[in-house]
Amino acid sequence: MLKLSIEDHEERKVINMSGRKHTYCLYLTQEEQRELKHLSMSYTEPYAKVVRARILLLSREHPEWSNRQIADQVGCRRSTVTKFRHRWVFERSLKDHPRTGAPRKYPPTVRAQITALACTKPRDHGKPWQRWSSEKLTQVAHEEGISLSVSPSTVRQWLREEKIKPWRYHPWQKPTDPKFVEKAAPVLDLYEKAQDLEKKGEVAVCIDEKTSIQARKPVHETRPASPGQPVHVAARYERMGALQLFCALIVASGITFARTFARKRFSEFKTFVLGLFASMADKGIKVLDLILDNGSTHAPKQLAGWIASLHLSFDVRIFWLPKYASWLDQVEIIFSKVTRDVLTPNDFDDKNDLSGILIQYFDEINKNPKPIKWTYTKTKLVAKFAAPSPQMATNLP
Repeated sequence: MLKLSIEDHEERKVINMSGRKHTYCLYLTQEEQRELKHLSMSYTEPYAKVVRARILLLSREHPEWSNRQIADQVGCRRSTVTKFRHRWVFERSLKDHPRTGAPRKYPPTVRAQITALACTKPRDHGKPWQRWSSEKLTQVAHEEGISLSVSPSTVRQWLREEKIKPWRYHPWQKPTDPKFVEKAAPVLDLYEKAQDLEKKGEVAVCIDEKTSIQARKPVHETRPASPGQPVHVAARYERMGALQLFCALIVASGITFARTFARKRFSEFKTFVLGLFASMADKGIKVLDLILDNGSTHAPKQLAGWIASLHLSFDVRIFWLPKYASWLDQVEIIFSKVTRDVLTPNDFDDKNDLSGILIQYFDEINKNPKPIKWTYTKTKLVAKFAAPSPQMATNLP
């Protein structure tokens, strides 16, 4: 057998590296070169397109290189170089061709009917459910003859692509107060300007009550969390009575003023408000803006006259929220935090224990008060619900 010398090996290696001549001659205009260079250095385009741009540029800069050499330089397969050199010569494109894939198992009409079914109520089809699930939609689709073979997983995929989630729900309500905008706009104006008004001696305060807070004593002691275990609270409990929580929130600073009472009547509300006024008397304020809902505890017909009879050192202005619009009261956000932080789980020895924990919680809040970041402005309200009246338009920010 003839043995090859080292020089012969090197020469064969050079021959193999050079490979066969390219069948397709690559030509790039100056504009195409600029676009491909920009694409080859992009960090936002898909990486596959960046690789293809580099293939074409190397083919243009090194016409003597084989497809294997270009593939090794770019870091891809030789077949990729061959395919996109060919595609550029005949199509001037770096895009993938559409893939045929498997034929559709279900016609578009079946998908459209099930999508439409998901946009109806289950009770419209004689079912007692309140919300759909993919399994329930599949069941009704079988019963109504839409499709006898579609599966829940296919239904889920279709609804995911259509961005339809009929198993979720979101509560909403329409304004029922005919003067909704007229009542809500001044309150939102106070929220927006609260900090500037406070510098001028005008303080905005939200007041409301959280009623019937139960004091429940578990029959077994609550166990703290441990590795692999959450907090354990006994399901059985003794009712130890209920309290009413009255709270005022200073909008500009986030400071709260809270008291608990055994009952919720106008008399308890007056006691609470007198305590609030006493806490404000030594702060040198000129105007106190009270934001209230229309609850019976606040006695809308009596409150203004009673406050006028007190002869306070500052003026008090009352802003009544629209009916069924407690979501405009910032103190409701404080009550939500109380529910999460203090009342869940509900574990108290008696009403005194409940009252003490609540007052301690508000004292803790006041050590580091934070005003609520309220983003729903009067401008948004007017844009959504009504055109502003001439008087409101002059007060818009």
